[in-house]
Amino acid sequence: MIRLHTALLFVVAIGLFVATPALAEKESAKSDGGDWISLIPEDSLDGWETKNRDKYWQLKDGMIIGENVDQEESRLWTKNDYCNYELVVEYMTPSKDYDSGIFLRGTSHQAQIGISRSLKKDLTGCLYCPKDGNGKYPQTPYDRVKKMHKLGEWNELRIITKGKQITTFLNGEMINNYKAVKYPEKGKLGLQLHGKVHQKMVFRTIKIRPVKGD
Repeated sequence: MIRLHTALLFVVAIGLFVATPALAEKESAKSDGGDWISLIPEDSLDGWETKNRDKYWQLKDGMIIGENVDQEESRLWTKNDYCNYELVVEYMTPSKDYDSGIFLRGTSHQAQIGISRSLKKDLTGCLYCPKDGNGKYPQTPYDRVKKMHKLGEWNELRIITKGKQITTFLNGEMINNYKAVKYPEKGKLGLQLHGKVHQKMVFRTIKIRPVKGD
């Protein structure tokens, strides 16, 4: 019995040892104790793509940094497509004038960051929806944006896209709750440096987790 008991303990110990790397790998895909997955790579920007990527974008100290000294537009795209999700982006900029944003499923819908070139106002958290036919910015609560946006500091933009419903929060305050019209079922996420303005954007958090669709 002693030999049998010892053998069983040995088998269990081996089983735990073999399983540990797999468990660790599974847990590494999470953060904050949830199902969050970081979209900021550890070593390079290979998970993101665009023309002239290294001219406008870099990975430094665990952050994605974009800058367009020549004032040309650049869009940095994920290689993967996404459907229904919750996205949290933490960003800041030392630039006084900047026009950036997050593309949600390709180019059809975008969450604005900074000053709109067309409306000349800070519309951070508002949705740019040029293909929906009811105004490119259908909801523009200027007072809420002005109250919540921390210029020159770190800000958190949280976006939930579920079916055709898109909800945005700026530093915890809801900015837009909008039902899209012509919205693809899935698409790539994108970071933008708008043209005609020199800006530097720093993203220290870009994390995503799936949500159930309608």
